[in-house]
Amino acid sequence: MEISNEDLFIQFPDQSKIWLYQSDRALNGEEMSQLENQLSSFVDGWAAHGNKLWAGAKVLNPYFAVVAVNDSLVPPSGCSVDASVHKMKDLGGKMGINFFDRMQVTIQEGEELKQIHFSELSNRSEVLIFDPLINSLGELRKAWPRSIKKSSFAHMAG
Repeated sequence: MEISNEDLFIQFPDQSKIWLYQSDRALNGEEMSQLENQLSSFVDGWAAHGNKLWAGAKVLNPYFAVVAVNDSLVPPSGCSVDASVHKMKDLGGKMGINFFDRMQVTIQEGEELKQIHFSELSNRSEVLIFDPLINSLGELRKAWPRSIKKSSFAHMAG
């Protein structure tokens, strides 16, 4: 059932805005399904100033969920973005997951995904990182995960 990043939200343009939410631990299959269902329900009713947003949500792997919006049709407002953050905090509280711990990063060593403290990146210059700071669907489709040297954490690579 795994989907390629290139095939995510195929009806959305590359410049669509995304928000990545990283969990503080690997989610199991049931949690991934529950999270995706809850996020999909949320974005189905997501609006900015009464205008429905053209949005989607997906759990990408055991550590990341993404919310995407085609902001060329209806741009999200500050209040709508706040609503999505509030939803993630609410879901995290109910599921026992912290989606807002910025001290951990998710890397891929070989085929293994794991989290490390961001201070350990200098010792891992050859691994791939799931850069949580990308913000366009095009980047997610074409360059995620990416080399640490090409990421927001490049200054930390050894």
